[in-house]
Amino acid sequence: MDFFEALEWSNWKNLSQELRTQVMNQVLMYFVSPLKYVSDVEYKEFELAGVKCKTFECSIDGERFVLIPGNKEAILGWNFGTQGLPITCWDQEPNEENLYFEELRKNYQFITTEDWDFFVNESTSSLRKVAISPMLVQKTALPAGTRAIGELNAVTGEFTGIVEDFLPIEQAIRTYFKQGTSLLDSLTFQLPSELYEENQFYAKLNLADETYQVYHHESCTFETLKTAVNQQVFDLLSEDEWEYVVGAGTRKLFRWGNDLEQGENYQGRQVARKIKQENMFGLVIDHSRRFWELTDSGFLKLEKMEATGIPLFDWMPLSSYYRSRKILIKEKKLHPADYAYRKVIVISKD
Repeated sequence: MDFFEALEWSNWKNLSQELRTQVMNQVLMYFVSPLKYVSDVEYKEFELAGVKCKTFECSIDGERFVLIPGNKEAILGWNFGTQGLPITCWDQEPNEENLYFEELRKNYQFITTEDWDFFVNESTSSLRKVAISPMLVQKTALPAGTRAIGELNAVTGEFTGIVEDFLPIEQAIRTYFKQGTSLLDSLTFQLPSELYEENQFYAKLNLADETYQVYHHESCTFETLKTAVNQQVFDLLSEDEWEYVVGAGTRKLFRWGNDLEQGENYQGRQVARKIKQENMFGLVIDHSRRFWELTDSGFLKLEKMEATGIPLFDWMPLSSYYRSRKILIKEKKLHPADYAYRKVIVISKD
């Protein structure tokens, strides 16, 4: 078995840890630029919906990447409508006013199962068989035009990360946390969900631990972003690659299965956990419906939208094969709150 055959998903699953380690060493030696700093290589196991993958994570210039095996006969896309999903996922009215939903209802009606079948099929890419090369894929997507420089604790004010990149923007960022002097100001103060100054910084709040992920920002369009990524000796994921690394080539509309309804019961909590957790290849896929993720063709994945309370409609953007109806204007500046991108190193003979 040669190097590239070992990285085929059907073969990779059967390799010993020792052989996988040898292959990973060759990947880092021959496919990562010698100008990049590789660190913190870890052997890890990921599992979702019964699909397991033992692979490697590593940092490249401080950003986490995951080694994902390839598949020469990956089946992607969807034309099976609501097959496998319970009717309770869509047979209801929205509980919130939603302009996006109402606009789509003009075309799809959303009354019969056939209406929903049509909507699902038109919301996903076409069914196809493709060859997918193995890849080193960025674990978490970055806001457009940014690179991560560290974390800022909003409570303690402590910053951890690349200090020399944080110092020039520190004062501007800390002004966002100044509260008024009155008791009322103190009681009503809320942490802003995002901090943004064009060509300086972008920061996003994680409410769970009250920390901000801080990024350096440079304005970009889709084309200038692609150019910048290529200059760093990376690529953007193609639409085929994006669908494969998100769904791991499984033939399910959603990577975690057919359960969509969340709630306080045991089953509902399990669905919520699966939606939020890393996928079977170890990637973090955003579930917030607050931005679109870019592919190199300009097709947009995920969606920026408000929830309706109808599970199938609300979670449709998290389908492995979802393709947004939004048309990307390639000459327009990309706002970091609206668009994200994920870098990749494709491991191929070309």
